[in-house]
Amino acid sequence: MDQQPERPEPHESSRRLRILALNPPRDELYKRINERTEAHFRAGLVDEVRQLLDRGFSPDSNALGAHGYRRVVEYLKGSRDLESAVEQTKLDVRHYAKRQLTWFRHEADVEWFNGFGEENRILRSVLESIFAGARSK
Repeated sequence: MDQQPERPEPHESSRRLRILALNPPRDELYKRINERTEAHFRAGLVDEVRQLLDRGFSPDSNALGAHGYRRVVEYLKGSRDLESAVEQTKLDVRHYAKRQLTWFRHEADVEWFNGFGEENRILRSVLESIFAGARSK
């Protein structure tokens, strides 16, 4: 399925925009996603969702449609166990990250930086690119 249908020509002001994107190693990205997901659950995601439901939020609302929230709702409704909710959330977020990378790979003129944003070499490269672009204007 084509996620980028025919689009009208962008407004002239968009020519001033630059898109910079990070391209971290896939295995490390997925490891970090998995660790962050586990941390969210340990930090009380289930209790947070339970409280939202108790306050009257519909389990089908957009507010509870985010990756982890959706799976916690399924757990609280009894349609999956907690381990399955955690594992499915990891998978959901990994798929989402992959779709984001795929989307930007099809965008024109994206400046790619291979690594994570907190790496000093990446920060230097990004800043050099930004300053070089500002000087050329």
